[in-house]
Amino acid sequence: MKLKTLIFRLLLSVVSLVVFNEFVVYYIVLLKCQWPSKPASVNGLEPVSVMLLADTHLLGPVRGHWFDKLRREWQMHRAFQSAITLFQPEAVFILGDVFDEGNWVNQKEFDNYVERYRKLFHTPRGVALHSIVGNHDIGFHYTTRPNLVQRFGDQFNNTGVALISLRGVHFVAINSIAMEGDGCYLCEKAEKELKSIETIFKCGRGIGQCKDVPKLEEYSRPIVLQHFPMYRESDKECQEHDSPQVDLYRERWEVLSKESTDLIGDLLNPRLAFSGHSHHYCHMVKNRIKIEEYTLPSFSWRNKNNPSFMLTRISLKEYTVSRCRMPEENTIVTIYLVGGILILLVSTLKIAGIIGQLWSFLCRGRKDYKKLTK
Repeated sequence: MKLKTLIFRLLLSVVSLVVFNEFVVYYIVLLKCQWPSKPASVNGLEPVSVMLLADTHLLGPVRGHWFDKLRREWQMHRAFQSAITLFQPEAVFILGDVFDEGNWVNQKEFDNYVERYRKLFHTPRGVALHSIVGNHDIGFHYTTRPNLVQRFGDQFNNTGVALISLRGVHFVAINSIAMEGDGCYLCEKAEKELKSIETIFKCGRGIGQCKDVPKLEEYSRPIVLQHFPMYRESDKECQEHDSPQVDLYRERWEVLSKESTDLIGDLLNPRLAFSGHSHHYCHMVKNRIKIEEYTLPSFSWRNKNNPSFMLTRISLKEYTVSRCRMPEENTIVTIYLVGGILILLVSTLKIAGIIGQLWSFLCRGRKDYKKLTK
């Protein structure tokens, strides 16, 4: 085998290994996931197909090493774009902590953050992308500032409580940082918005004075989307969870307070809730307000070796949910190690063979030369 051919095959093997690990493996793993069963249409309205993820934590200039940033962001980009290609959801919701240092960076750095975010999580035309605010985006309640809230709202149009309706299916996006209940400007605004949405839902059922109230296409009990989970003592209350260590949660830090959880239940009467923040998966069949709740794990390898996201189909009366697991970082590292060792071993054997052939050729040439000089 010629040396040029060996080098070409070596390079081809390395490129193939990289392409498999950085592109192909995402499709192979995600093909194991499927949309959940489709609920029946109601009043001629088809169910809405939605993808949900949480805690992307795009690294910033303070805590983010360039290689760590490159590796984790590429992983999230490929997982997200592969999922969009395979599943083609109608809408995508990111449940807070889009950024890791959103509450620390200056305006120029924040603008760079937003630009990277839009490149990484680009969606095709017709697929709506909604990002809900988290504590790493604007800070916890007592550390956030009006300018941090304002700039996030300018880019993502969501820093309070928002109603998003798709074919009669209603999502209420809630800023968990504004659920402190201490009467601050942020909390007061959020509570007013919650009560306004409560009025819209009451009018959707024909209750109250509804002259100037926006009308719903169809009434259905809403789905709550927020960064903090609703109040629970710990993940021991989950029917399923993947947290390696179960600790007690603090109200207003790891979960909403009991009072805020009850307020959401009383005003909205939701039927389902999705949240993030803990970086670990949890499924509660009945939470504090007696509804089903899913807490999504972090979408980033930086926080979770085995990240996942959710696919859900929601009609006016029913919903179905499935969890989609992404490639594990340990698996990718193992493939690289095994593949690299095999390539190195085969290359070494081939090079040894070439050296052996060359040595044999030199030895024969030396013998022939001696014969000629006798």
